[in-house]
Amino acid sequence: MSLDVPLIETDRLVLRGPRLSDHAAFCEYFADPRSKWNGGPLEPRGVEGMITSAAGGWALRGYGLWFVSLKHDDEAIGFAGIFHPFDWPEPELGYGIAAKYEGKGIAYEAVMAARKAAATHLALNALPSFISPDNARSQALAVRMGAVREPDITLRDKVATVYRHPKLEAR
Repeated sequence: MSLDVPLIETDRLVLRGPRLSDHAAFCEYFADPRSKWNGGPLEPRGVEGMITSAAGGWALRGYGLWFVSLKHDDEAIGFAGIFHPFDWPEPELGYGIAAKYEGKGIAYEAVMAARKAAATHLALNALPSFISPDNARSQALAVRMGAVREPDITLRDKVATVYRHPKLEAR
């Protein structure tokens, strides 16, 4: 089975489907304590599960997470796209970028591209981002992208702050 994951290019980035060769890069990402915002830290076996789960989203739902790389280098530096576990109330616009790329506008560029593709090609629009109340950087990014805060919800016994992204016009 092959995955039909749309390839997205921005000025600096490529958003592509998951690959097993991304394992080492995501082992590094999920070894960082900051990965707690995205389900980490994870051991290598857990990272394998994350990669196969990302691929499974595309195979089973027709949407999922794109893995993000710089245009000049195919190594994954993060992810952006649609995260939708079975126990989530709706699909979420999620993201995570390696620490060494923070503060450079990479997350903003990746998420804006994923959000546009989700709305125009996948018919997924006005998505929420479920963010930890303690993750001020991610909340600030959501606001910068035009998302509006909604009432908090509980996901897997943890409070999540909800930011609803704006509905994009169909093109």
